[in-house]
Amino acid sequence: MTNITKRFFTVIIATIALLIVGFLIEELLSVRSGSLFGHTQTGHVVGWIGLAAIFLVFVYSVKKRFDRNAGWPKAWFIVHQVAGILGLMVILIHAGWHFHALVPVLTLIVMGIVVVSGVIGVAVHRKALALLNTTRKELVSQGLSQTDIEDRLYGLASGEEIFRVWQIIHVPMVMLFLALLAAHILGALYFGGL
Repeated sequence: MTNITKRFFTVIIATIALLIVGFLIEELLSVRSGSLFGHTQTGHVVGWIGLAAIFLVFVYSVKKRFDRNAGWPKAWFIVHQVAGILGLMVILIHAGWHFHALVPVLTLIVMGIVVVSGVIGVAVHRKALALLNTTRKELVSQGLSQTDIEDRLYGLASGEEIFRVWQIIHVPMVMLFLALLAAHILGALYFGGL
C-alpha cells in the first residue's frame, strides 16, 4: 500500500469518525435540551459557527484564483481541507439525524457529497504532484533548461485528465451546495428568526 493510499484511507476513516462523533454530540445535546438541538438558540449558534467554517474553506479558492502571482497557497490548502471536514462535523452537530424538512436535508446531503469529492480530490492532487515530481526529475536528468522543464510540466499539469474530471463533479456540487445553503438560511430566518 502506497503512502497516498494510506493517507487517503486515514482521511476517510477520520471523516467517518467525525461524522459519527458529530451525530452523537447532537443526539446528546437534543436529549439534554428536550427538543431538537438545531432548533434551539445554541443550535442556531452552532449552525453559524459551521457557516463560518464553510466560509473559511473558500479562502483557499479565492486566493488560488485571484492571487496567482503568489504561487500555490499551500497553507490555505491545508486550512481548506481541515475546515471542510470540521465544518461538516459542526454542521452535523447543528443538524443531527432529524430529516424533517426538504431543503436542510438536501443541503446536508450535497454538503456530504462535496466533502467526499473533496477527499477524493486530495488523493487526485497528491497523485498528480507525485507524477509531476517524477517527471521533473527525469527532465532534469536529461539536461533540459529550467524554462523547458517548466513548459513541459505546465503542459503535463494542464492536460491532467483525471483532475479535470474531478473538477467537473466537485465545482458544480459546490455551487449547488451554496444555493441550497442560501435557501436553508433564508428559510430558517424567515420561518424561525434568529
